[in-house]
Amino acid sequence: MTKSKTQSPKEYLNTLIFIHAALLIGVLLFTIFIYATGEGFLIDFTKDNNVFVYLVPTIAMLSYFISNYVFGKQLKDLTKLNSLKGKLVLYLQASVVRFAFIEGAAILSTIAYRLNNHIFYLVISLLLILYLFKLRPTKNMVISDLELKLEDQQFFQKENEEIK
Repeated sequence: MTKSKTQSPKEYLNTLIFIHAALLIGVLLFTIFIYATGEGFLIDFTKDNNVFVYLVPTIAMLSYFISNYVFGKQLKDLTKLNSLKGKLVLYLQASVVRFAFIEGAAILSTIAYRLNNHIFYLVISLLLILYLFKLRPTKNMVISDLELKLEDQQFFQKENEEIK
């Protein structure tokens, strides 16, 4: 028989921060590598007529709106739960999905930059990376997103007690 490991609020938040940081650093290093190994950049779009001019901004906008919509929908469903542990597990899943949408769009725009060397794609990628940075999890963000009751807020402020 295996015993499941319980987490404290501090360990939970560190897990969430680690996942976010890994995704953010991964896409940032990928973008820096692509830029550093590239051949410079172009500003003029009149030389080619490729599909990325329409595809990259569309996917970037869709990933922004869909990630926020899915995250909000998942939050609405999980605020009805009574268990703090259940809320936090589902919040972690919803956050990872949200981060993944933004990271995927940033990677696509970085790849489009590599293929075409247009600065437009690199700017979109950097804007998505900045937005992903803005989404970094904090204790107050988790409390406000989950709309925790006062009792759960006070418990979540205690860093070393087990989440039940």
